[in-house]
Amino acid sequence: MVPLQPPGAAGAPQVAMESRLTQAWVEKASQRSKALLELAGKVADPAPVEAHLVSRPSNWPHGRFMLAWLEPSTKPRQVRHLPDASFFLRLLEISYRPVLEKRPDLRDLLSDATRPEMSITNDVLQIQLRGLDTGYSMIRHHSLMLFTAALWLDSPRREQWLQLYDELVTYVDSLGRPSLERLRDIETSAFADFHRLAPDTIGEQGAAAVLADEGELKSMLDYQLYAAVAIGLLWREYRVLPEKFRRDWFRRQLSELYARPEYLEAQWNSR
Repeated sequence: MVPLQPPGAAGAPQVAMESRLTQAWVEKASQRSKALLELAGKVADPAPVEAHLVSRPSNWPHGRFMLAWLEPSTKPRQVRHLPDASFFLRLLEISYRPVLEKRPDLRDLLSDATRPEMSITNDVLQIQLRGLDTGYSMIRHHSLMLFTAALWLDSPRREQWLQLYDELVTYVDSLGRPSLERLRDIETSAFADFHRLAPDTIGEQGAAAVLADEGELKSMLDYQLYAAVAIGLLWREYRVLPEKFRRDWFRRQLSELYARPEYLEAQWNSR
């Protein structure tokens, strides 16, 4: 496998999140989301959205671990983001390594701008939906946002990302999916570790050391892996539907199921 390198290291690919690019993604997602917001009914909360580059590291809520985040209090509402996606993509590459070793043709998905695009476009949809006050899962509920963002990608990257998510489901199922209780523990631990290790990811040397210590990263690697599996489960459900039923599928997902604390639990428990 190609060795992983930290952001800014010699030979490490840089994936810049330039404002002109992220704003274009926001505009694309704003257009694409209009039809879905109509389907979302009372859950919909449409509003103008803009991208906002946060260049000062002291204002990165989870260091380099979270590429984009929401700021719904501004007008327009903002999807805020880091200036560079390299660290985040390396983290995903480590998490997805068992599948990428078997599918090296998919590895370059982690070195281009398509996953950063998904980070922005999924948030454009999320920031225009009324979510749960408590009980929102960044693995289960958020999978619907990221799955939608994957569908919005251009071909052939759309199909390749969906293949990768499908392969990750197969890989995890070969080991055994964790229980829902364990899944909740992993998510809680991951966000605690995001907060704890965030300062260490700011500088290049610190970021390199964080990426090199997979023991310290375990909860976060598991979180990213299972978040991808949740996306893959939605894809497996969606892809078997005839085209004429897919609109109604999205209507039910957005207007009913997404607003329930138990979202995706039944699919997670099914094998």
